[in-house]
Amino acid sequence: MQLSRLKYAVLLALLLLLSSCQDYKGMKARLVNGYRGLDAYCLYVGRITGLPYLAEPITDGNTQEDNDFYTNRLNNERLPAFEQVGLLSSVLAEGKDGQLYPLYSLTEEGKRYYKQSKAALVNHRDDLKDAQFCFGRREILDVTNIRDRETDLYGGRTTETIVDFTYNLYDVPEWASHPALRKIRQYNIHFNGDEMNQEGQVYLTKKDGTYYNYGTGRSIGTDRIGYYL
Repeated sequence: MQLSRLKYAVLLALLLLLSSCQDYKGMKARLVNGYRGLDAYCLYVGRITGLPYLAEPITDGNTQEDNDFYTNRLNNERLPAFEQVGLLSSVLAEGKDGQLYPLYSLTEEGKRYYKQSKAALVNHRDDLKDAQFCFGRREILDVTNIRDRETDLYGGRTTETIVDFTYNLYDVPEWASHPALRKIRQYNIHFNGDEMNQEGQVYLTKKDGTYYNYGTGRSIGTDRIGYYL
């Protein structure tokens, strides 16, 4: 009897171990497929009408303080920095007030990395775009930990799965490590070329045994630096 119980316990442990290994293997495949074809990072420039862009003072914020903040962040910090790294060029052009301001355009190098998408509706304007420079490729190496937790943040009791993984970062352009970008206060990640054996984490929502690519933290996708800061 004791021997049968021992055999049963060993068999159960083996089954649990195999199930765990399969979960890790399946999750790695999910990450590999999810990140395939995606840029690893995008450096967010700002909400603009597109390029060429005339860097006039911004006047459509809610308050003068908002206008000054966005004018300083976009016109005085980010656009000049991307000109220094070689992705933008500028000439002086006349603004609505008769003053001269930089008119920014993409360089040939900038065209390789520039992406824009329709921005959320701001102050009833639907002509704004989220401008960003995107680069990099993630190679998923391994899934190191998978853990579940219960949350009520989705309108009902839901399981959220937190996945830790390691990856290599390739195809980081030389301009991404330019000192000018390190001076932008909202960019909290800096690059020094390709990086090996980095640690990453994503949050997935699991419902009825199916994973959905959203969570309370970072999901599978491109990291947009400076967007929410």
